[in-house]
Amino acid sequence: MNGQIKVPMVPEAFYKLSELPLIQKKLDAISQKYGTLIREASRLTNVPLELILSFAFIESGGDAMAVSKAGAVGIMQLQPQSATDMIHLEYSKERLSDEEKSVLRQTLKTRLDCIFKMKFMSHKLPCNNNTGAVVTKSDLFNPAFNILVGSIYLGILLDQHTEKGVVRLDKIVYRYNRGYFSKPKDYPIENIIASTNEETRGYILKLAGKNGLLDLIT
Repeated sequence: MNGQIKVPMVPEAFYKLSELPLIQKKLDAISQKYGTLIREASRLTNVPLELILSFAFIESGGDAMAVSKAGAVGIMQLQPQSATDMIHLEYSKERLSDEEKSVLRQTLKTRLDCIFKMKFMSHKLPCNNNTGAVVTKSDLFNPAFNILVGSIYLGILLDQHTEKGVVRLDKIVYRYNRGYFSKPKDYPIENIIASTNEETRGYILKLAGKNGLLDLIT
């Protein structure tokens, strides 16, 4: 585990002690099925594999075919527009490596070049049918593609919310759960937990609280 990620961040727990053995069993199953892809995504993006595994568990339970009511798809539960925007943002910051491009191109083919032509997030171009989204739901059913793009998203948020050497998991969870542009106020974690909705609050505690996934995995 990255030493900058401190767990638990709050003493409050989401999971009961009695639930932990079943959770561990599920985490092991996800690792067995997708561990190679998670390790590769971690290597390419420098996002701790424990964090990627935790998000895969919370978002979909490791179900590559999962689709939420809001239209989020796959293991890391990504919207086509968000996936497109995160690839564009990583490319625009000159952080997208040749290896990452190669993995992305296996799914997107020449459509990846359309993302590279975008001047800003959600930029509507003829090559993306003037919708702003190049990535499709079908693309996001591909586990290798989905896990890498989700990890790119996490890497962007990790960089933006490492404060004084400490990763603010609460802010990362908040934005991954509610959307990239839904930035929380600069509050201590306890205040963010108290002020957000029940879904996001529970999500934060699943990772950063007592008995949380990151604590369990490490």
